[in-house]
Amino acid sequence: MMQSMISSTAAAIRNSAVGRKKSLANVRSSATIPEQQEPGKPEMVRKPSSASVLTLTAERHAKGTGEGKNGGVVPGSTGVEKAKEEDRIIVGIDFGTTHSAVAWAQTSTPDEYEVITQWPGQVGKDWGKVPSDISYATSSGSTVADNATSPPTLPDSSGTTTTTTTIGYKWGFEVPPLSPNRLSWIKILLDPSQPRPKFVNPKRTVLPYGKKAVDIVTDYLTALRNYTMVTLERRLGREFLYGDGDGKVIKRRIDFVLTVPAVWSDKARQMTLEAAVRAGLGVDKGGGVDEEGAIGGGLLRLITEPEGAAEYALRTMQAGMMKVGECFVVCDAGGGTVDLISYKITSLNPLRLNECVVGSGGLCGAVYLDRRFEEFVVRRLGKETFDGMSHRARFQMNQYWETYIKREFNDGDGDEDGAEGAGGVSLVDDGDDEEGGGADFHVPVVGIADSAEKGVYAGFLHVTRDEVREIFEPIVTQVIELISKQVIDVLKSANGPISAILLVGGFGSSEYLYSRISKWSSGKIPILQPRNAWTAVVRGAIIRGLQGDGIAAVQTRLSRRYYGVVHDASFDPNKHRPEEKKWHELRCEWVVRNRMQWYIRRGDATTESRKMSFPFYRTISCDDVKGNTHQLRTELWVCDEQNAPDRRDHNVRKLAVMTSEPVNVEKFTKHLNEKGKPFWRVDYSLDMTVTSGLVIYEMRIEGQEGTVGRVQTKYE
Repeated sequence: MMQSMISSTAAAIRNSAVGRKKSLANVRSSATIPEQQEPGKPEMVRKPSSASVLTLTAERHAKGTGEGKNGGVVPGSTGVEKAKEEDRIIVGIDFGTTHSAVAWAQTSTPDEYEVITQWPGQVGKDWGKVPSDISYATSSGSTVADNATSPPTLPDSSGTTTTTTTIGYKWGFEVPPLSPNRLSWIKILLDPSQPRPKFVNPKRTVLPYGKKAVDIVTDYLTALRNYTMVTLERRLGREFLYGDGDGKVIKRRIDFVLTVPAVWSDKARQMTLEAAVRAGLGVDKGGGVDEEGAIGGGLLRLITEPEGAAEYALRTMQAGMMKVGECFVVCDAGGGTVDLISYKITSLNPLRLNECVVGSGGLCGAVYLDRRFEEFVVRRLGKETFDGMSHRARFQMNQYWETYIKREFNDGDGDEDGAEGAGGVSLVDDGDDEEGGGADFHVPVVGIADSAEKGVYAGFLHVTRDEVREIFEPIVTQVIELISKQVIDVLKSANGPISAILLVGGFGSSEYLYSRISKWSSGKIPILQPRNAWTAVVRGAIIRGLQGDGIAAVQTRLSRRYYGVVHDASFDPNKHRPEEKKWHELRCEWVVRNRMQWYIRRGDATTESRKMSFPFYRTISCDDVKGNTHQLRTELWVCDEQNAPDRRDHNVRKLAVMTSEPVNVEKFTKHLNEKGKPFWRVDYSLDMTVTSGLVIYEMRIEGQEGTVGRVQTKYE
């Protein structure tokens, strides 16, 4: 049921993008590509009965688990069950700020999943991830390279596909490190609600050719999808994928699981979904919506990154390390974001988890270390000297930082033997620093003249361990503060003891981060770095996809914010000030405006099997009804504070405006007010289902079966 709803969401986006006019009355999802609509008047909240607030659907039970060959435990089934199950391909994608990962598996052999380690343009060792970089070239500007990928043509506002400029792009390892057109950290641009670092401001040079952030993400995800299909064809054979056809239509069902940061806003998740659908994830571009809601036979699911990491990490741990009733904290420290989520174990076989406190996070990932290192070099060399460095010199400098310092630096444990660079030059000093904790570093700065004042000798910049520590500390301190707050919240919740803190993600693999968190913990809470921590998220995405619908390990999640509506409340002289009252022409009574009705509160438990209804009514003047139909518009408001106000203020922000398809007024009831003026009244609800990576919206009229049809959502 839930996967069908999410698939319908993708279908609505796709149908809107290509301008098709097919009926979507049976599409239960409400999130489509936003349209420009003016919001309606405030809702009149009716007091919900206990039966109308929560509509429950049957929960599915989990299957057993089996041991995986790639260092993890994946869902298992008996031979009879496998024979009955349709053989599907599951593709997991971890779209990261600096690097992205792809893994795949077949449901017929779930213990043999593969993380892709070879990429176009890659040189040297295998990588479990590919850079999240892209660069463009156009026929009207620079020359398109022979191996540049051609992105999909996009529809214009009328639904007609047009191409005004020939655009080609390179992606991942194909992007030359020295290219001035290289675009990085594009993922951060998807969430404008997060504090944006100055180095990713969307200047004209950053988003070329009039493209929006979602367009660039679409191109990058398209490249990931296309290369994944090439890999699948090499592994499984063309006939297996395409059958006996002409090789243009995929016959094998392929489901995609895409991860998103837990700290992201609803709008950012919706933009990610839009980009994924446009990129063809879970979409057969020649197909439609089948009877189960799948698009072209493939499903698309969004899950949060720390949830994926937890799915994988817990299955790699030794038996007995975790016990039922204990809690653990997942710290997913990636390139851009750091997400904190805490779970309580309710069952080990099958694995069942409940989120025990509201998650947290922030923008304090590894890219901020990169920026601090660059700022340090600028201060040491001087801005004019730094700006005069060639692209190649900067590349070599950054490569050394990435390989020898950022990943391997540890507090007090230096490499006494040193590391030898090109030409036999020692890249680290054999002498200890002032505290005797290890060797200093010599960073290549090719072309920079020797200077004792700047610490440059023979083309190398001398960097002490104390200086490296100063680069790390502000970012690491932010991470530790997030962990500390999360741990305190878990202890205050009295859900149970904390058995471990799991450190995953690219930044989570840092030796220095691990040592600092261990020092902070003082042995009171074990700090664990699961194997394959760098690719833990994408491995968890594969596990989640193999589990199927309704049997995820995480059973309940906690809302990170308040959700509600602004409404007109009847004036009460015992509660309201006289100057607040306003006369309501249709209801013929005094009301107070801008009152909040919160339906979901921060910390409320939600599940994918629980549909929450926001019941209210609206009075509509007959003059506002054109013809025999009327569109219902509902504004959804949110508050991120610990305690939300009962009236709208600066802490309350509009999340989105939902607009229904035209509804026949025969479904409304007609009334006369005290002055004999007729008006319409409609009692309806906004239904909301919270999944791991997405919120599904529907509208339902009281007393009517089914929903009002397609609902368009415009996020603010």
